[in-house]
Amino acid sequence: MSPSPPALFQKAHDFTISEDAQFNVAGRDVIVYGSRSSAPAALHDLLSPVSNATHTRAGHVARCDPGTRLEVITQIEQRLNGSDRRAAICWLSGPAGYGKSAVAQTIAERYAAKGRLLGCFFFLRGAGERSHISRLIPTLAHQVSLSVPAVKPLLEKALRDEPAMLGPSVSLAHQFQKLIIEPIHSTTSKVLVFSHLAKQKIFVIDALDECDDKAEMAAFIDVLLNAFPERSYLPFRVLLTSRVEEHIRKKFVHAEARFLYHLDLGNFDARSDIQVYFTREFARIFDENCQMMQRIPKPWPSAKDLSELLDKAGRSFAFAMTLIQFVGGGSMPHEALQQLLELGADGLDPIYKHVLSSASGTTALYQILGTIMILEDNKSISFLSSLLNLQHDKVIYELLGVQSIIKIPGDDNEPIMLYHTSLRDFLTLKSRSEQYFIDPPLQHLHLAIHCLKHLAEYPSKDFFEGDVAMYACFSWPHHIFLGFQEQTLNMDETITTSLVTLIKSLLTFHSKTWYNTMLTFEVLQKTRMLECVRDGKNLFQTSQGSIVTRNFIMLLEQIIDFCETVSNRRTMLLKS
Repeated sequence: MSPSPPALFQKAHDFTISEDAQFNVAGRDVIVYGSRSSAPAALHDLLSPVSNATHTRAGHVARCDPGTRLEVITQIEQRLNGSDRRAAICWLSGPAGYGKSAVAQTIAERYAAKGRLLGCFFFLRGAGERSHISRLIPTLAHQVSLSVPAVKPLLEKALRDEPAMLGPSVSLAHQFQKLIIEPIHSTTSKVLVFSHLAKQKIFVIDALDECDDKAEMAAFIDVLLNAFPERSYLPFRVLLTSRVEEHIRKKFVHAEARFLYHLDLGNFDARSDIQVYFTREFARIFDENCQMMQRIPKPWPSAKDLSELLDKAGRSFAFAMTLIQFVGGGSMPHEALQQLLELGADGLDPIYKHVLSSASGTTALYQILGTIMILEDNKSISFLSSLLNLQHDKVIYELLGVQSIIKIPGDDNEPIMLYHTSLRDFLTLKSRSEQYFIDPPLQHLHLAIHCLKHLAEYPSKDFFEGDVAMYACFSWPHHIFLGFQEQTLNMDETITTSLVTLIKSLLTFHSKTWYNTMLTFEVLQKTRMLECVRDGKNLFQTSQGSIVTRNFIMLLEQIIDFCETVSNRRTMLLKS
């Protein structure tokens, strides 16, 4: 006689209970555990890969056009296919907009077609899991299990043995060892790896600089660099792409980076590649608007016009794409093209408006753009971040929105450049830029405030040190003079009050530091500073002065006395 079911199941039917199932009744909840019949979670569910971070992701994907970037692709493939361990990792760097991601996508697709792509990950700033490194190794591991099926049971065992493997308490080095190195090593014959018949398989990891976790990314680079010295027979190579941000550069210049081969995309001439792109895209635009274009003679554009467009694009595929979008975006492409060509430098005005209309439009963006426009020489991302007191990532994020008209350097310590100097003319002339206008005098005053704030927040030391502090120390009077030169009849008392407060702070709390630093200036530097302060004082004295204005004049007189004291002190030191 079989035992009667527990009272819990007396009215239940059509179910079975495995031999080792146990039950725990907690109020209205019944918890079942220990049953052998429960199926283990699938590897995909355990790893939770980021599907839109791979080369098969949906949506618009940038890739190299046929016949373009052949030289750089050839060099990358030669390194990835070779047996030279010094090229185990190939790093492709370059400015934003030069097409690094397109090259990475093309390489990934080519190797996938040959069955030689182990895995890839395309980082994207601000795109959820695609911007975080925590999903990188699980996503790569899942792809490895698909390309090398023998790896799958090894991964499942590794995750069973260490259930917390993917948790935040486990290091990237341990994850990489257990989920990438050991499974691949265990399923690959050492004999085959050393054989001439072996074909190197690769990983592609794009846009390291777009990962939000900078410290963890630096740690991951260490993991990669440390993986190869110990195992000369690892059967894969790695292609990395990024801008040269500081946390990345420091790792790659380290001694362990002897297994690295570095290619700078900026060193490759892109003109012929952009010409191929232009030729194809203009042909497409012509065909799509054939009825409208039936009276337009071919070739369109003419060889002369095409050459002018190539000059405008320079080496930037991003700028070239913007040109194409502008010409092909309307119903009259031939007229749009003529608009670009006939007006010389002004012919780019529609392009500038087109780009700025889709940019963030934030105060930070125009703060950055305004500073770039009025500085006498080009400064770096790191410099602007420090001077404007903006997060480093914020500066990059804002500039990426206008990367087709401003060259974002591959290295954050290199100067930001304009693709065309006409952008400065456009932004600083209201009749051309309209709602995007940047007022130079007002921008000079804001920059003077930033200089003084930087000095006011400087730690107590004997000297101001570093390029930003030295610039601020020397240049704030210059910016005040240029700012008020055209605004004396309509002074903004809010700005004047801020300047008064900050100059008082400089004289009260940092006068010794400023004094010592000015002693190190060249004679011409001190002379220029003194002239700016005197000229500024003279400008103010010709205006109708409020109390704030009179206070400002008194402060400028103190600054003049201060500068003259420093100048005389320097003279005495030189004579002694």
